Amino acid sequence: MSNKLVLYTHTISPAGRAVELTIKALNLDVEIREMNVFKGQHMNDEYKKLNPVQTIPTLDDNGFLLFDSHAIIIYLARRYGAGSNLYTDDYEQQARINAALFFESSILFARLRFCTDNLTVLGKSEIPEENLQRAMEGLQRFESLLQADYVAGDHLTIADLSCVSSVTTLHLMLKPAPTDCPKTFAWIERLAKLPYYEEVMSRGLKAAGKLVQTLSAKNSASL
Repeated sequence: MSNKLVLYTHTISPAGRAVELTIKALNLDVEIREMNVFKGQHMNDEYKKLNPVQTIPTLDDNGFLLFDSHAIIIYLARRYGAGSNLYTDDYEQQARINAALFFESSILFARLRFCTDNLTVLGKSEIPEENLQRAMEGLQRFESLLQADYVAGDHLTIADLSCVSSVTTLHLMLKPAPTDCPKTFAWIERLAKLPYYEEVMSRGLKAAGKLVQTLSAKNSASL
C-alpha cells in the first residue's frame, strides 16, 4: 500500500483550496485527485466508500479517511507540521485558531453557499439581494475579526489558509471596495506573497468566476 497521501478535491472548491494551501505550507507530498463535481463524480458509490457524506474534499492518509477541510487541515498540521507555527501546542493560540475556523465555516462559507446555491442548485439567474447583503455582512464581520497582521495573531496559521479561500471567493462575487474593508485587503496582499499562493488560488478563482458568469447567463436564457 502506498504511503503517499491522497486528496480528493475540485479546483473550484474553496474548502479544497484551503487544504491545498496547507499542503503547500507544510511541503507535503500529496497526490491530488480532481473530482468533477459537475459530472457527479463525488456522488458515485466508489467515492461514498471514502466519504459517506460525499462532500469535497476528502483526505486518504494510507487508509485513514477524513472529510471536512477544517478537520483535514488541523490533522495535517498536527501530524505533519512539527516545527511549524501553523497550529501550535499553545492552548490559547489553538483556541484562537479554532474560533476563526468555526467562524469561516459557519459565517463565511455558509453565506457563500447561500449565494451560490441559487445558481448551482436552484437554477436561478440571480442571487437574492438579501443573500448578497448577508454575505457582505459576513465580510464586514471578518474585517472586525482582523486585529493583527494575521487572523489568529502575528504569524500565519491554518486559520489564514482556510479563511482566505472563502474571503477571496466572496470578493470575486461581491466586489467590495478596498475602502470598505482595508484590513482585509491588506491581509490578502500579505498572503498573496506566499510562494505557493498563486499556484493554488489563481485556477480556482478563475474557474469560480467563469462558473458564476456561465450559470447566470444559462439560467437567464432558460427563463
